[in-house]
Amino acid sequence: LLQPGEFEISAFTKKPKTQEAEEGSSVVFEAETEKADAKVRWQCNSKDIASGNNYLILAEGNKHSLTIQTVTKEDASVYAVIAGGSKVKFELKVISKPGGGHFDAESALLRSLLFHFHLFVVFTKHKGEQALTGLFTEKPQSGEVTVGENITFVAKVNAESLLKKPTIRWFKGKWMDLATKCGKHLQLKETYDRSSKVYTFEMQISAAKANFAGGYRCEVSSKDKFDSCNFELTVHGESSFRRMFISSVQVHSEPDVDVWSILSKAPPSAFEKIAFQYGITDLRGMLKRLKKMKKDEKKSEAFLKKLDPAYQVSKGQKMKLAVEVADENVEVKWLKNGQEIQKSGRYIFESVGNMRYLTINHCSLSDDAAYTCVVGEEKCTTELFVKEPPVMIVKNLDDQMVMKGERVELECEVSEEGANVKWEKDGVELTRDESFKYRFKKDGCKHVLIINEATKEDCGHYKVKTNGGESVAELLVQEKELEVYQSIADLTVKAKDQAVFKCEVSDENVRGTWYKNGVEVKPDPRINISHIGRIHKLTIDEVKPEDEGDYTFVPDGYAFNLSAKLNFIEVKIDFVPRQDPPKIHLDCVGRTAESTIVVVAGNKLRLDVPITGDPAPTVIWTKREKVNRQCHQPKMQWVRSDQMSLTNGDGRVRVETTTGHCIFTIEGAERQDEGIYSVVVRNPAGEDTADINVKVVDVPDPPQAPKILSVGEDSCVVQWEPPQFDGGQPITGYVVERKKLKSYRWMRLNFEPFPETTYEAKRMIEGVPYEMRVYAVNSIGMSRHSPASQPFVPVAPTSEPIGLCVEDISDSSISLKWRAPERIGAAELQGYGIEYRREGTDEWIPASQGLTERTSATIRDLNTGDKLQFRVRAFNMAGPSAPATLAQPVTIREIMQRPKIWLPRALRQTIIKKVGDVVNIVIPFQVLWTSVLSYLKHNFQFTSKLWMETLVQSNPTHPSPPFSKALLVILVKEWYTVHDHYRRTHCVVSDLIMGNEYIFRVFSTNLVGLSPEPCTTKDSVYIQKTGILYKAPNYKEHDFSEPPKFTHPLVNRSVIAGYSTTLSCAVRGIPKPKVTWYKNKMDISNEAKYRMLSKQGVLTLEIRKPCPFDGGVYTCKAVNDCGEDVVECKLEVRSPEGLLVSCL
Repeated sequence: LLQPGEFEISAFTKKPKTQEAEEGSSVVFEAETEKADAKVRWQCNSKDIASGNNYLILAEGNKHSLTIQTVTKEDASVYAVIAGGSKVKFELKVISKPGGGHFDAESALLRSLLFHFHLFVVFTKHKGEQALTGLFTEKPQSGEVTVGENITFVAKVNAESLLKKPTIRWFKGKWMDLATKCGKHLQLKETYDRSSKVYTFEMQISAAKANFAGGYRCEVSSKDKFDSCNFELTVHGESSFRRMFISSVQVHSEPDVDVWSILSKAPPSAFEKIAFQYGITDLRGMLKRLKKMKKDEKKSEAFLKKLDPAYQVSKGQKMKLAVEVADENVEVKWLKNGQEIQKSGRYIFESVGNMRYLTINHCSLSDDAAYTCVVGEEKCTTELFVKEPPVMIVKNLDDQMVMKGERVELECEVSEEGANVKWEKDGVELTRDESFKYRFKKDGCKHVLIINEATKEDCGHYKVKTNGGESVAELLVQEKELEVYQSIADLTVKAKDQAVFKCEVSDENVRGTWYKNGVEVKPDPRINISHIGRIHKLTIDEVKPEDEGDYTFVPDGYAFNLSAKLNFIEVKIDFVPRQDPPKIHLDCVGRTAESTIVVVAGNKLRLDVPITGDPAPTVIWTKREKVNRQCHQPKMQWVRSDQMSLTNGDGRVRVETTTGHCIFTIEGAERQDEGIYSVVVRNPAGEDTADINVKVVDVPDPPQAPKILSVGEDSCVVQWEPPQFDGGQPITGYVVERKKLKSYRWMRLNFEPFPETTYEAKRMIEGVPYEMRVYAVNSIGMSRHSPASQPFVPVAPTSEPIGLCVEDISDSSISLKWRAPERIGAAELQGYGIEYRREGTDEWIPASQGLTERTSATIRDLNTGDKLQFRVRAFNMAGPSAPATLAQPVTIREIMQRPKIWLPRALRQTIIKKVGDVVNIVIPFQVLWTSVLSYLKHNFQFTSKLWMETLVQSNPTHPSPPFSKALLVILVKEWYTVHDHYRRTHCVVSDLIMGNEYIFRVFSTNLVGLSPEPCTTKDSVYIQKTGILYKAPNYKEHDFSEPPKFTHPLVNRSVIAGYSTTLSCAVRGIPKPKVTWYKNKMDISNEAKYRMLSKQGVLTLEIRKPCPFDGGVYTCKAVNDCGEDVVECKLEVRSPEGLLVSCL
């Protein structure tokens, strides 16, 4: 909304102006927009105008024009042009031609020729720039066809600048989606030209019928872009002349689906399904009217043709009811639900000869009624059903990931209020019978599925369905994850001081155990363990040297721990005379070069160093960043000689000196605070120094944006690079999240850190775009998330093509053919790729440029004599499929008729002979010319008569370890055969005895026999005994249901007329009973005089200003599935006058 003082900025830099035009001439309105890619709409009388007939709409960059070619009196109206939120109105005034409006035919013909020549020039000029006006590069045009003939409508879309494949939808009329009507008479096709990146969409109508005529609409969308085009189809009869114009009077056409006939033939069990599919809201009323319809029609003298038993029409369209009467002069009456219809703008009565018409314009739900035509004493009745448009899903469901026990709300938004929707989980419909677990909520156009306490069983895919669409979302339920709000930190204390380890977790009901160096800590008078809410404390009073060590807190039931170290500083006090040189008292660990104090970023760093010296020494703190072990560069210096604190400019660093101590404190340690801190104490007697190495650890930096390596049908493989800085601690793993592209909710895919940098995400929905992001995790915590990956769509490649074979071959070419893959998948098949390689090489060479859409191909310009291997792969959005290859390489040579060898069946298998046997082979053959017969053995040629030796097969050698097939019990020393004639190189041996030890051996065998030596396993195998499984007992669930019972009855009352009164009682029952009030055994639930209240089982009936007529017996009845109960009372209402007389 505009605030006071603001004004709306127009989207137009040049606005069209009101013009005057002479009847029969042409007029052009021009407008210019601020943006070149703005979408502009033209309207006439608040209705959109499309190119065609008398209008021409053009766009060139930011210039837009509307041309009216032949102006008539009807064109005089108010026009408007709309761009974004700006709307400009203008008028066209039409002036009659001089001479009574008559003009000669030659001037009219000349004007028409000039105008059409102008159109030809404009179209020729802007033919290549039409894409700037929308997504269409070629729009479907209106057409005419004769009954029984075919017609094709073509639409083209240029996808060069689109991020997503365009989606097209064809409609007839306003709502009928033609995608569901494909069949014998209607086919929808789609092709893609990879070179020009143009999609071609075709709608083919075969054997057209008369009811195919009407208005059609083509809509195309791609992500956030949308365009539509209207066109018309005219169907002419076979024996009639073609009409030049389409009558604008008869707009209504019979719908393709007759709901009345479907209901009359369907069984009662299918009524609800039909009502949901066709958008019937008042099913009960429609069935009552269907039952009252007369099945037997009697002959009538007044009507020659009666109304049909039922009609149906879509909401917003026009309906015409027609009857034929015997007497053309008779008057008829039209009734709606028994009441006479008065003539108005919506109801039009017509009388043409013997025909009588009732026309209803802009049908609404109130027009859904019974209509009757009355002639004298006779009448005929019909039922009109007004069909609502299909309910579309405006806002889709979002994927959700919740913890166990949390509340889940799956919300969607539909196009109509009060629409019926169906909820499904993994394909199973959720009904009201499961209302104890699922709740369904309606709020206008919003529909919500509520799960109060989610469990692991609630995981799955949830779907909401309407009669116009559906939406799917995935719900993941995970166990509650324990979060650490505050971790324990390292402590450095002196003797007799108090050490407190403190941590805070997210769940106050979680208990834990404290350990010191792996040994559980037990409370005693000096050690106290406390648990208050989410805070766990370990307090050690009067610290001793033996308390030094590593302390760990382990939450019960969770696989992680929190650790910290307690450093003990022993203070040695020596009584020395005055002029004692200063000395720093640190333990030996603190003085070593490798000693390091580790602090988590954001925590407090406190260095408390005991010092001595007389007089009191001056303390100098110096920070040096460690370059190498021999060279240090000083960076900062803090000096304090008195016993007061010194603070730096930003207040984070503070130096304090007390008697016997110097304290260096950093509030909220940061990464740049890491380094070597040196403390120097000086007085006139000397000086002493000590170095303390401080390491600051933090969460790692976020990783780089992940990359999608590959996609599958419901999965993808994502890869990322480790973060540049690991926070000072090694990376323990990564957490991966995904979300739908149009959603705002991210779903975590793994709860335990994943150690690798390549992850396979599963359980996705094919065809839905997704995004991925990654977190890095170390021992300190989790980093910020990485940038989102590029959007991707899970799509599986097709299966390999089927039946690849050689169709024909010559000395320089080969023809291949194959069949389409068995599985195409969600993505369309883009084409086939053909490759070949020469025998002995591994390089595959493309046989043609680009892909082919045919299932056969001829490859030319091949070298004669080459042995080539061919393969064919199918391509879609996900990439190439598995290849289909030939069984063996093909030699490129001309096929000639060659000799035939009739190999006997006995020789088609390997001949096996023992050593020393005679082999005699007889092979018949057939030739058409003199041929040379030769035998080859190992590629060596012999004469035609030859004594040949077959392959000698001797006994096989023993196999190599570690394969085993036979077993031996160690104690028995006896071999048992486990498998005989086993062909694999691995096996599973079952039915072994627990507690025994076995050795296995393997023989290899052929037709000659077993190998002489077996292969034996090196080590024996001991069969472990299994434990005892505990089976939990089953307990019967308690039934809390009980019938209704009134705990407080109604009480008889006597009240005064004119004063509101109440009747109250109390009832209990499980499930909650339904309560009904009666007066003198008559239901009063729907009467406005009475008001029924119910609050926590207390029922109240309020009677507003009763009169003596309201007296009587009032009954309250409670009913549930377990039974019912009734309570009643008597109410007496007295008039005020009677009360006054009795008082006097």
